[in-house]
Amino acid sequence: MLKKFLFSTLLVLTLPSNAQEDHFPLDSLPYDAIINSTLGGKRMKYFGKLDFTLSQAYFENWVSGGENAFNGILHLDYNFNYSNRKGWVWDNNLMISLGGNKTSSSKIVKKADDRFEINSQLGKQINQFWNYAVYLNFKSQLLPGFRYYKEEGVEKKDKSTRIFSPTIMQLGVGWYYKKNSNSWVNLSPLSARGILVSAAYTRDLLEGQKYFGVEKGKTSLINIGGSINGYFKLFLVENITLENKFNVYGNYIQKIQNIDFELNTILRMKVNRTISSNLIAHFLYDDDLIGRLQIRELFGAGLSIDL
Repeated sequence: MLKKFLFSTLLVLTLPSNAQEDHFPLDSLPYDAIINSTLGGKRMKYFGKLDFTLSQAYFENWVSGGENAFNGILHLDYNFNYSNRKGWVWDNNLMISLGGNKTSSSKIVKKADDRFEINSQLGKQINQFWNYAVYLNFKSQLLPGFRYYKEEGVEKKDKSTRIFSPTIMQLGVGWYYKKNSNSWVNLSPLSARGILVSAAYTRDLLEGQKYFGVEKGKTSLINIGGSINGYFKLFLVENITLENKFNVYGNYIQKIQNIDFELNTILRMKVNRTISSNLIAHFLYDDDLIGRLQIRELFGAGLSIDL
């Protein structure tokens, strides 16, 4: 009995003080390392961020001129990650961003942002960081879009897009590298890409005219190519981070020389636990959409809540 008591006491004393369940150092290891480690088996993680950003400008009797404006954006970025001892890794991300803009020169509230995106990666582990993978990317919008113009001095608008029209989907197979939750990349040499639209926008097109690359009377455009997409987060200084999401796609069938790419960068400057200032720079080139570089830039301060 004395030997058993001494052995048990020695075992307890040699355990690390943070070995309790609430303080277990799982997050100190790369995410995939948990699969083959002795720390446990099945693992699920839920985490995200909710941002509400505001920007405003007001002028009265200002000699050099100016226009009153108010802008508000609600942004949700949420993740669900799963892995188990058999080497399966499943990472999912949901992104929703909606915003409106009102200026003194217009009676119409216009969209400042409208994005709905789902990313899903299913991988089978090769080693600690590399996986064979299948990925899905789904991008669309939730609110209708309009073309604004004036006719005899009166503001008018025509609906040009609507919910899920257009929708862009990519499905590919390849390799998935993930060092941790702040850095990953997906390499897919075989990737199908589809643009889906409502028939209401292609029915009355002129011959040779296209709607987001889709021909008259059709509702989709399907291509085969290769893609590289990923995410990396940099910690610049205390309370300032730089998040980058990117996607590059090359078509194997049509216009091989044209490379579609997207880069979405967010500079977060945190004041305290709930208040932050964000600078968003979004660059997009897609030959099927408009064939010109699209740029979106937003800056404002507001509330930021970790979920």
